[in-house]
Amino acid sequence: MKKIFLSILLAAAGLGTLSAQTPMEVKRVGLDSLVNFLRKEFRQEIYYVKDAAEQSTFSVSAPRAQFLDAAFDALREKGYTISGYGTARFILHGKTVYTSLPAGYFDAGQKLGDDSGLQRYLAEQNAVVTFQNKVYEIGDDSANRHGKVYVSGHVRDVSSGEPLVGVSVYDEKTGAYAITDAAGFYRLALPVGDNTISLSGYSLDDMRLLLKVWDDGVLDVVMKEKVLSLKGATVSADAVSHHRTAKIGIERVRMEVINKIPSAFGEGDIIQAVLTLPGVKSVGEASTGFNVRGGSTDQNLILFNDGTVYNPTHLFGIFSAFNPDVVSEVELYKSSIPAEFGGRISSVLDVRSREGNAKKISGSMGIGLLTSRFQLEGPIVPDRTTFVLGARTSYSNWLLKLLPENSEYSGSTADFSDINASLTHKLNENNSLHAYFYWSLDGFKFSRDPAFRYANLNASLKWRSRLGPRLNLVATAGYDRYGARLDNSLRNNKKSGYRVRTRIGQVFGKLNFRYALNDMHNLSFGADVIRYDVLPGAMSPLYESESLVRTWSLPTQNAFEPALFVSDSWNVSQRLTLEGGIRLSSLLVGRPVKFYLSPEFRVAGKYSFRDNLSVKAGFNTMSQHIHLISNTSSISPIDTWQLSDSRIRPQYGWQTAAGLYWTVADGTVDLTLEGYYKRTSHQLDYKSGATTMMNPDLADDLVETYGKAYGVELMAKKTSGKLTGWASYSYSRSMLREMYDRGMETINGGAWYNAPYDKPHEFKLTGNYKFTHRYSMSVNVDYATGRPVTIPIGTFSYGGGERLAYSLRNTYRIPDYFRLDLAVNIEPGHYLKQFSHMSWTIGVYNVTAHKNAYSVFFEGTKSYLLSVFAYPIPYINLNLKF
Repeated sequence: MKKIFLSILLAAAGLGTLSAQTPMEVKRVGLDSLVNFLRKEFRQEIYYVKDAAEQSTFSVSAPRAQFLDAAFDALREKGYTISGYGTARFILHGKTVYTSLPAGYFDAGQKLGDDSGLQRYLAEQNAVVTFQNKVYEIGDDSANRHGKVYVSGHVRDVSSGEPLVGVSVYDEKTGAYAITDAAGFYRLALPVGDNTISLSGYSLDDMRLLLKVWDDGVLDVVMKEKVLSLKGATVSADAVSHHRTAKIGIERVRMEVINKIPSAFGEGDIIQAVLTLPGVKSVGEASTGFNVRGGSTDQNLILFNDGTVYNPTHLFGIFSAFNPDVVSEVELYKSSIPAEFGGRISSVLDVRSREGNAKKISGSMGIGLLTSRFQLEGPIVPDRTTFVLGARTSYSNWLLKLLPENSEYSGSTADFSDINASLTHKLNENNSLHAYFYWSLDGFKFSRDPAFRYANLNASLKWRSRLGPRLNLVATAGYDRYGARLDNSLRNNKKSGYRVRTRIGQVFGKLNFRYALNDMHNLSFGADVIRYDVLPGAMSPLYESESLVRTWSLPTQNAFEPALFVSDSWNVSQRLTLEGGIRLSSLLVGRPVKFYLSPEFRVAGKYSFRDNLSVKAGFNTMSQHIHLISNTSSISPIDTWQLSDSRIRPQYGWQTAAGLYWTVADGTVDLTLEGYYKRTSHQLDYKSGATTMMNPDLADDLVETYGKAYGVELMAKKTSGKLTGWASYSYSRSMLREMYDRGMETINGGAWYNAPYDKPHEFKLTGNYKFTHRYSMSVNVDYATGRPVTIPIGTFSYGGGERLAYSLRNTYRIPDYFRLDLAVNIEPGHYLKQFSHMSWTIGVYNVTAHKNAYSVFFEGTKSYLLSVFAYPIPYINLNLKF
């Protein structure tokens, strides 16, 4: 027996020796592959940060016993440092992790729990601090809790103190997860005992924290940017949210991405970035607003810090109304619109501004050919009260003055300005106040055409409160206003020159509660109310003396729009998630009061086959009580906003959608396929020859229509590496049909006809290629079918004169749209101690000089095409951060 045992022991020893001498080899592998190999073969805890632009490869050949050391030597040859203790290793490029306190750390009377000395020491040594191996205790160990408890907190940027939005907080034991909201807040149900949570987000170092959970408690986390990762070098890595939420048709775009997309004059443009997404279209260049999944422009709710923006563009659509330097993120809901949002039947564009740097004063400025902008932020009271200020202005008249004097645009002028301000005050650990202000002013005049002026104003106050471990409250109140003015001098005719003004104002309030019922159900409920004050039109003489124009106005419209809402997110299992919601919207308008009640339903579901493969389906109904009245495809600043009343009913709509989401190539490529079908009713169109401005009998010139839209959207997005961006193709149709038969006057004989924004085929490509840390190139390609138009097809005699005969409505199309834009981005040098960082953007808009049609007009038997950007537009922008 002893001999047998000894033989086995000797054999094992021999095998061990043989195994230790077994040659191992890897050839030309990247850092990811090498680290994964070492983790698997040697059971090492290896933590590393890889720069997105780092493309080093490694070849290692050695016996198994020496392979680990040989691999570390290969890393050191490429500039990496390896440090750690036990089986834990930290691999960084040009940095060092200190795993013990420096000698003399306590010599200066350092207090227990005060790590400022260590922070200063490591800062001087240019080191990275990590406390991920510490065990954090949550709650009191005497609580004697069982089952699950709630851990909540805020995730903030370690250098600025700003909240981090869209960070995934994941429990490795149960698979539970949470995504931080606009305030950086998360809430997670965890079992009592030992837990490990991981945090990951765009351009952030992943974190893995060890928790000992006893009771409900708070865990606030700070995260830092990836080492040697240039901000804005990659597209937002939001694939995790696709697979971890049941909502369908959601797009999130971060400012780092928006600033890389080529635009008309080089400035980061939110609206232009939204237009690169599948399912989002516009009627053409220099147009106001956008169309989402077959909806009209007024069917989009555009929010800026919860305030409604009625005109989201500057300079007749060339620039968006949002200063890119003050915006943190943009979310577009195309389908699964949360129950807390209402008032529009197509989409919600939710734009959020930044809270400001809580650590130090910083700012930025940009100078371009047509505009300049400035932004300043910082603490008033460090880590407690912060501010953000931003301003933009244009000086485009110098360019218009270069036009020939005999040009039809000679004497044209155009300008705009906007101001943003926000203030954030942290009352205590559970309460904070936020104040926001936005104002913009635009003016333009084309030669002998009327002059336009319009302005946006938004002001709001928000209170965020953590009422308990399971309950949060966000309370908001504010005021929004949009006003427009048209001055028509009729070629300086002092007797007939006139001015028309329109205005819409609203006071609003909202209460939104979020309650974690248990680890499976998360409730959101609340109420909101809007009080409208609408002036559809007021006319006055442009010249007071000698004028024959009388002063008069249409009746002011007032209404209340209260609503209640509740929704539930139900985590049925790790693979199946369901969401449902109800919104009860209503409108009280006019005297005597006309009352409309509109129940709305939201349902969505998600099933994950694997962590990287999921399917979704959803259905929602919506209602809309306010309408934009226009008889042109491109929206005018002076177009009338009209409330529903006894003659104009609310618009109603429903949409069903389904999608497939697949993440491949080690999580770097997202493939998306979504399809939808949508119906609307009481959507307004106009009768032939309708008058929409200063019309006291406006309802007589309008018709109510049914609408239908359907489509399929395909998208591929690459989220990391030297090449990032997305490509998409969409096929969609959008049609209208009159609801009531008006005999011979019924549009197109009562048949379905193309909506003015129906563009069946659309292909979009947006990409950025990073050559080095400093130099990159961006490209933007946009192709779309031409939009429908109605054209004159002949003449006829009537009443002793010649009259034009028109085709059936929207049966012809303008030429297809195509545009190619290119830009080169030059980032600042990588100097650790530098007061300011300067970057350049140099590009060309419409490289191929494609003459895209803004409008088509006719003289006699000849047709003419008007193109806004008929030639390539070169631009250069200087950006400075300090």
